[in-house]
Amino acid sequence: MKKIILGICVVFLFIGCTTKVQTDIKPYVTLHQNEVENLSINFIGVNDKRDTQIVSTIYNDNKIENQYSLSSNVQKWYQEAFKREFENAKMLNNKNVSGIDVIVNITKISAKYTKYSLDSKNMSANIKIELVIKKDDKTITSQIETNQTLYKPMILDAEGFESILNEGMRDSVSKTVAILIEKIK
Repeated sequence: MKKIILGICVVFLFIGCTTKVQTDIKPYVTLHQNEVENLSINFIGVNDKRDTQIVSTIYNDNKIENQYSLSSNVQKWYQEAFKREFENAKMLNNKNVSGIDVIVNITKISAKYTKYSLDSKNMSANIKIELVIKKDDKTITSQIETNQTLYKPMILDAEGFESILNEGMRDSVSKTVAILIEKIK
């Protein structure tokens, strides 16, 4: 009986002492913010052009305390998210006859948290996307940036960044699709 109780205590100790070392991103859910359009595009795809795979950083006295990457493939996540949004707006042309090619480049995903900060916005996220539209002989490039800020009393590991990164990435997709519609109308 003592061995069983000791075993249970060890399991609880192990579970309680583990920390998350990667930030999870939830699957994309269409926000239905873009109306059905009478437009047709060829979605070429998404390129991950970030300089680093580190997306989340905890600072303590302006020094880096911890850094975390994402547990998901960012390129695949954005690819699926944009396809869903384009299908929702009835813009996706699967026959490649549209004449409007769209490429999305992810250039930055970052979130930072400052420990022991009295600032009401001690956490921020910044996402930058480059939208490339090729129409006839013209190329239109737009730089799209999404910023999020909030206050969190404490973050212990990568899990603390999930809410702000999930929201920022979803917003970046919706904003990019809205800008695309505006540019090609």
